[in-house]
Amino acid sequence: MPAHAIHHKPLTDALQRIEETLASKRKVAAAQGQLGFGGGPDTLPGDVTEALNIIQLPLWENQVRGLPNPLARSALFSVARQNEPRQHLKERPITSVKGVEIYYTGEELRQDDEDVFLNLVHLARSQPLGHEVSFTAYSMLKSMGWPTSSPSYERLRLCILRLTANAVEIRFDAGSGKRGYGGTLVQEFTFKDETDRQWKVRLNPKLISLFGADAYTQLDWRQRLKLRSPLAKWLHGFYFTHREPFGYKVETLKGLCGSSAQQLYHFRNGLKKALDLLVEQGFLKSWRIDPVTDVVTVLRASRTQLLA
Repeated sequence: MPAHAIHHKPLTDALQRIEETLASKRKVAAAQGQLGFGGGPDTLPGDVTEALNIIQLPLWENQVRGLPNPLARSALFSVARQNEPRQHLKERPITSVKGVEIYYTGEELRQDDEDVFLNLVHLARSQPLGHEVSFTAYSMLKSMGWPTSSPSYERLRLCILRLTANAVEIRFDAGSGKRGYGGTLVQEFTFKDETDRQWKVRLNPKLISLFGADAYTQLDWRQRLKLRSPLAKWLHGFYFTHREPFGYKVETLKGLCGSSAQQLYHFRNGLKKALDLLVEQGFLKSWRIDPVTDVVTVLRASRTQLLA
């Protein structure tokens, strides 16, 4: 055998294994029932990843989006409405569930910022993490269901700017122990003139720590697009991360979602409307607020029904 053939054989074998893995990945994930609810399909085999020094996000279907559980179970992306002034935070502890600690510096993030972040991560999953992700502003707006108008282009620009101009520290319990991430949610971006609106965005490769099999959830993007209420969007992501949703007090949910409602009864009224909307969209089968304990319990549709 020629020397050059021997030299390239390990790389050739690795590439072949990658092709085989990518071809069967979705089938394996579907068969194992790992399309959502607190975990995703395994990443590429360790020997292949190590051979090519690849850091790559898990591959999920086009109709879902990968959402790190610590982000969904906190007020990092708050439910404040678009027309409310945004706060500028400095090393602010973010309300979150037990086992998650988040500290944030930067302009307040909301559900529209989360929509953009989810889409950027979705685009980045098909190539090594840390490589530039290219897209047009028009395609991004269409994929999020936003109008393709001048205000929407400006809204997108500001979302990407906020995701870049921040510092976030995330610590969370995982099956293998405590894990964490510190840095910006978007590392850097470039764009062409206003006519072309061509964007290139780079994510930090260390974001991979938020996408372990026990650290992220694949949520139904089609359902999320139908939810115009920021609170309904937050609840959708929050309950998607629970295999079996358990009860939370109304006051607890108010803190976890970052609501700016002054009175608890105002939030409770909005919560009821958001829960009704989730029932209407088929995400929840039913919900109830106990009149004595004020605990919210929900019955979610099965994963087969949600991701059909």
